[in-house]
Amino acid sequence: MALKDINLRGGPSQVLAQIQSLFKELALFHRKLTLSHQGRTYLASCDDHSFTVYRLIDRCHLPPGQPGWPVCLVTPETIIDETSPPHLEQDDFSSGLTLADWLHLIEKEFGK
Repeated sequence: MALKDINLRGGPSQVLAQIQSLFKELALFHRKLTLSHQGRTYLASCDDHSFTVYRLIDRCHLPPGQPGWPVCLVTPETIIDETSPPHLEQDDFSSGLTLADWLHLIEKEFGK
C-alpha cells in the first residue's frame, strides 16, 4: 500500500490498519524511527497496537520512561494529532504537523 492510497477519513481501526500495511511494506513495522522537524526531535513507531509519534525531550538526564509526549496517536479507537489550535499562533507543545504530514515525512525519510 502506498501513502497516496491511505484514506485518512475512515474510522480509526481502518486508518490504523492502512498505516500498519504501509509500515510493513516499507519494512518499518516495529521499528523506532527518529525524525527531525523545525529543530526538534521526534520518535515514531508503528506496531500491532498503534501508530505513535512522540516529541523527544532534549534533556537526557530525565528519568527513564517515555522520553517525551505524544503529538500523534492512532489506535483502533481514536486518532489524535496535536497540531496547533487555530487560535494559537505558537504552541510550544504542538508539532504543527497533521497525521498526513507525519506519514509524508516518514515516507520521504525512510521510504524505498
